[in-house]
Formats: sequence, structure tokens, C-alpha cells
Amino acid sequence: MEQAQAIRDLWRVFRRRFAILAGVALLGAAISMFVAYLLPPVYESSAKILVESQQIPTELARSTVTASAAERLQLIEQRLMTRDNLFNMIEELGLFSARDDLTLSEKIGLVRDATKIKAIAVSGKRQRRNDTSISAFTISVSFNDPGDAARIANEFVTTVLDQNLRARTERASETLGFFEQEEDRLSGALATLESEITIYKRDNEAALPDSLEFRRSELSRLAQTDQELDRRILELEEERGTLEATLEMSGGTAAPDAALSAEEREIRRLEALLTQKRALFSENHREVRTLKAQIAALEATLPTTTNEDGTTTAQSIQEMGMRRQIDLLGTQITLLKDQKAAIDERRTALELSIQQTPNIEMTINGLYRRHAEIQEQLSTIVRKRVEAETGERLEMNQQAERFEVIENPVVAEKPVSPNRRKILMLGSGVSMALAVALAFLIEIMNPAIRSAAQMERMLDLRPVATIPYIQTAGERRRRRFWLTTVVLLLVAGLPALLFAIDQYYLPLELLGVRIVERTGLDEIIRIIEARL
Repeated sequence: MEQAQAIRDLWRVFRRRFAILAGVALLGAAISMFVAYLLPPVYESSAKILVESQQIPTELARSTVTASAAERLQLIEQRLMTRDNLFNMIEELGLFSARDDLTLSEKIGLVRDATKIKAIAVSGKRQRRNDTSISAFTISVSFNDPGDAARIANEFVTTVLDQNLRARTERASETLGFFEQEEDRLSGALATLESEITIYKRDNEAALPDSLEFRRSELSRLAQTDQELDRRILELEEERGTLEATLEMSGGTAAPDAALSAEEREIRRLEALLTQKRALFSENHREVRTLKAQIAALEATLPTTTNEDGTTTAQSIQEMGMRRQIDLLGTQITLLKDQKAAIDERRTALELSIQQTPNIEMTINGLYRRHAEIQEQLSTIVRKRVEAETGERLEMNQQAERFEVIENPVVAEKPVSPNRRKILMLGSGVSMALAVALAFLIEIMNPAIRSAAQMERMLDLRPVATIPYIQTAGERRRRRFWLTTVVLLLVAGLPALLFAIDQYYLPLELLGVRIVERTGLDEIIRIIEARL
């Protein structure tokens, strides 16, 4: 019962405020319609570009461009939307040539707002721009002129393809150039280090670790030789002392060289030479045996005569032989001491070189470690340089990942916006809501009791009698005014609506034909005409 009473109260409110409701609703609908058909049409032209993967398997040839298609698309979009690029495109295509009221910044802003680049996946679901798994993307341009939209889209497509190819080629070339520079640098460093190692080895040749065992064995051998020389010198000195004592006991005096014959002088010379050879060679050496034979032959040729002092030539020869032997022993001792001094000097040098070997070995090992590190780096760089050359050839031949246009932008036949029907429906709905809100606001601001049921519900008092509402002359005039206004709005708004449709949307004749075709009335008309 209460619900039915509330519905009746609402109906009375609607009847009382019908003029306001109708006026506001019609005015809002007219304004919405006017705005909807005054908005300029927007045409869209779009292109779809496929991100084609590398044709050659990556196991056989790998591209050096590692950036994903989404990253490269973001970079390309940033380059496309630069001020200089858009300015050049506006000048080249002659955009906004009739809009002198727009500044250059406004023109560039309009082109930026009109362009959209969206990434899509293989399944057709839209992906986020930071998704690296995109396989295609679209470039859409929305513009008031369909021809300009198609030309702008075509220009963007051409620029995207060129910039993608140039960016990938430049990236591959930069990668190859980097590895070539690194290869040259490491090759130079390796050559310099090898030269340094060679010079260091040459300067420290006597103390290299490779000859350490040889020097140690040589040092041991020299020690033994030194002991042998000491023993030999001692023996020779004892022998010389014995000969000197024997000669002194015989009272012999040395004969001067002038008193000697030619054979005797030759014997002395050969004996001196024999002493030198004995210091160098053994007794069985060929040269030692030859000298001994020559001395024996010369001694055999000497005659036996008596000298003035009463001694025979044989005795003189014997004394001369003893003196020559003493001289020879002295010469041998001197030669052996010289050899001993040379051996001592060599031993000192070997001991010093053996002491220096550990430090030299550490330095050489450090140089060789550095050489191995550089060699390993060079091998890695050479391998990567070969891969970079392969990647560059892939990019040059366009056999790596590339962009391929699968849908070219075309001139749009129909505008994509504004959606006049949606604007009209939305405006009408908002107008109705405003009208209802205004009516209820007026009711709330004028809280009068208008019926016996309302009085009983609000005051809990039942009236004895009710007097019907009597309109005054002013109320009747206002009511006639609102009715007249609504009628005038209907009469004037309908022609204005039809005029706006004819001028800004579609001629009324074509609109009627379309309505007939879409509603199926043309089939009904043809059937009726056929029956008639």
C-alpha cells in the first residue's frame, strides 16, 4: 500500500513538474545533438608491421643486435616524435597549410596526439609496450582529412622501416668495429710484451731459470777442476824444488843463450812450446807427442865435446836440460795459476747468477702470466670478432630480424569519430537526469502537503474534508508559457535537427535510403510493389 502511494506521489510530482522536465530534457538533447553534429569528423589510417624473426637458425649464425623489437620500437618512436622530424614532415607534406592560426608547436602537438603506435602479439592480444615478446605492431594516425592521415601514416611507416634497418646495421657495424679495435689493441700489447720478454731474457741470459741445473753442474765441475789444479800446482812446485836442489848441488851455472848453438836454442824453444801444450792437452795428445819427438831428434844430433871449463858437452846438455825443465815447470805453474784464477772468476759469476735466478724467475713468470692472459683475451676477442662479422653480414643481407609491412595504410572511407549517436544518447541521458534532479530539488525546496494521504502520513492526522487545488491566474499563465515554450522547442528543434543531419552528417535522401535498407523496409516495399 505504501509503495503504491509512493508511486502515486511520484506521478503527481512528474505531472506538476512536467514542463521543467520536458524543457530541460529537450534543451539538453538539442544541445547534445548540435554539439555531436558540429564536431569535425576524424579519419584513421593505420598500418600493420610484422616483426619477422631471423631466417637462419641462431645455432648456425647469431645476430649481434641483442635489443628486443619492443626496445627498438620505443627508440624509433622517440626519434619519430622529435620536434625536428615532425617539423620536416609537416613541411614536406604541406600539413596545416590553411591553418594560419596555429603555431608551429601547436601543429607538432596535433601530429603527436594523432599518432599511436601499439604492439601486438601473435595471438592478436595487445601487449604492453615494455613486453619483449611482440611479433607485430600497428601505426595509426587519426586526422580530420583522410588523405592527410594516409600520407602521414605512410611517411611514418617508411621512416620506421628505414630507421630500423639503419639502427640494426649501425649497431652491428659498431659492434664489429669495437672488436676490431680490441683485437688491434691486444695484438699490440702482446707484441710489446713479447719484445719485453725477449729483451729481459737477453739482458739476464746468464741467470735464466732454464740454465740453472747446467750452471749448478758447471759450478760443481769447476770446484773439482780447482781442486785438481791445486793438486797439480803442488806437484809441479815440489818437482821444481827438487830440480833446483839437484842443480845447486852439482854447482852448475846456466850457460848464456849466446854460447848455445842453433840446435840448443831450437831445443829450448820447443821445450817452452811443449810446456804450453801440456797445460792444455794430455801427454797422449798428437801435438805433445810431436814436440817430444822433435826435441829427442835434436838432442841426438848434438856432438859430445869437452868445454873450456873441463865439462863435456853431454854434461852441459844435462845441466841445460835441468834448467829448461825448471823453467818449464815454472811456466806450467804460472799457466795453472792463471787457469785457477779464471776458474775462480767463473765460479764467482756462476754463484752470483744462481743467487739472481729466483728473482729473475719470478719476473719471467709474471711476464708469462700476463702473456697468457692477453693471449686468452685475444683469442676471445678474435672469436667474438668473427661472430660480429657474421652478424654484420646478416644485417647487410637483411637475413636477421626485420620489419615487414603486411598492411599498408589506405585512405579511410568513413570517419572513426565522433560517435554522434553515443554523444546524443549520453547528452539526452544526462539532460534527463538533470531534469529529474531539478524537479526533485524544487519539490524539496517547497515542502507543501498536497494530499490527504500525504498529510496523514507526515502528521499522523486524518483530514475531515479536502479542498481541491485551485490555480491562480498567474499559475495558469506560467503553465501556458511553459507549454508554449515546449511546443516552440519541438517545432523549431526538429527542423534544426534535420538541417544539422543534412549538412554535417549525411544528406536526408541518403539517410532515408540507409534507414530503409537497415530496417528491411526496402524488402517490404518490393514485396508490396510486386503484389500490386
